[in-house]
Parts: sequence; structure tokens; C-alpha cells
Amino acid sequence: MRPVVVMLLVLGIGLPAAAQTQAPSAQIETRRVTISMTFSGQRVFLHGQTLPGTQRMLVVMEGPPVGQVRLTEKGRVGLFWLGVRQYKLAELPGVYLVNACDSPCDGHSARMRLVDLAAWNPSSASAGILVGSEAVRARARVQSLSGDPVPGEAERILEGYWRLQADQGLYAIQPDAIRINREGAFYHTFALPTQAPEGKYRIVTYFLAGDRVLGTAENVLFVRKSGFMAWLTRLAERQALSYGVFTVLIAVTAGWLAGAIFKRGGGH
Repeated sequence: MRPVVVMLLVLGIGLPAAAQTQAPSAQIETRRVTISMTFSGQRVFLHGQTLPGTQRMLVVMEGPPVGQVRLTEKGRVGLFWLGVRQYKLAELPGVYLVNACDSPCDGHSARMRLVDLAAWNPSSASAGILVGSEAVRARARVQSLSGDPVPGEAERILEGYWRLQADQGLYAIQPDAIRINREGAFYHTFALPTQAPEGKYRIVTYFLAGDRVLGTAENVLFVRKSGFMAWLTRLAERQALSYGVFTVLIAVTAGWLAGAIFKRGGGH
């Protein structure tokens, strides 16, 4: 009998579920989002089971990189506001959304209390995790196109870029977004904005106890454009001249139609 028990322990067969090591669990409701002419954003639902001993949770959705971004900073020159500095940014995610919950993450409350990011980042950094603008700033590259950079200039520009993206819903931190029940099951949603770029999105769920990562779970989301939106995007990427001509024709046609309508209305 004893050799049989040893064999079962080695294979993990015939043992109660509680006696086996629990694996991280996080599931996504859908893996594909289609962007069409009528797309107005979509909520992406995730759920799963916390690991034993979980005190904090952090879930990061990151979209594909946007390539190089050019920014112009305006300043007062005499009586006018003009572009005084130009910058080129790279290594920036197209979407950066964070859902989190802080201790007590023990399943005794339906909604976790707000995360203090000032306290979160120093402790999470030791586990290799940064949250919010600090995470974006840590890997972004900022190049000044208008002379030598000034100390602290890159940080200021990246903070401004974060605010611009946040205004469009592309960057966000929701510190109280994750709900958890008494059994440790959790759920939450990400709000994918209208301006979401197409591509492969990576969603990583971190289960933490103090500054230790108990486990991680990863999901993938694919965002694709369809119909006229997809055709227009491909045209802009592959035939820039044709795209420019097409947009000019649309603008001229729209202007002509508006003029004809108002002229007809004025005749009555």
C-alpha cells in the first residue's frame, strides 16, 4: 500500500483538489474585438480565482506600440503662441490600462479599497512591476528635435503625453476596479475606447503577497478593423499618396454637399 501512495503523490493522481498546488486562474470572455464604422468602444470582461495568500492584485492590459510620435510644445513668442520645442517619442504602448486592488484582498469585501500608487510602486518595483506613468516612462525614449534636452524635460513631456492619452481613454488606472467574493473568485472589466488601435493586446494578471509575486496569468486579445475602416487603414499604410487624394476628395465632396444644402435652404 505504501508504494502505491508514494506513486500517487508523485503523479498527483487520486488526491483531493485542495492537496494539489493551485495554479493561477484568469479567463477572458472574448479574445477578438472587431472595429467597424459603428464601433463605440467595448468592455472586456475577465474573471478567475485568486491564489491562496493573495493580498494584492494587479492586471495590466497593454496594446501594440504606436511607433514614433512627434509632439510640439507651444510657448508665447511676443503676442503669439507658437511651437517652440519639438520632440520625438518612441517605445510607447498604444493602450495602457491598469485595474488593481490593494490589501485587504481577502474576499471579505465586495469592493477593494483604493490603491495608494505612491506606496504601491516602491514595493512592487522590487518584484519587477511598475504601475502607471512610471512604467511607461521607464522604457520610453524621448528625443529633443529643438536643441539639447533640459534636465527633467523628458519626464515632463511623458507626463503630458500620458494626459493626452488618458483624455482619449487609451491610458487609465482604475485602482478599485476588481471585485472579489468570499471564495476568492474575482472579476473586472477593461473599457476599450473607440480610438483603440488594432493589433495584439497582452493582459497580465499578477497575484501578490507583500512584495512577492505568487503567480501570474496571461491572456491575449486581438483587435481588428473590418470593412471600410480596415480598407482605409490599409490604404493609409501602404499607399500614402492615394490616401491623401482620397481624403481631399472626401473633404471637397462634403463641402460641396453642405454648400448645396444650405443654398437650397436659403432659396426658400
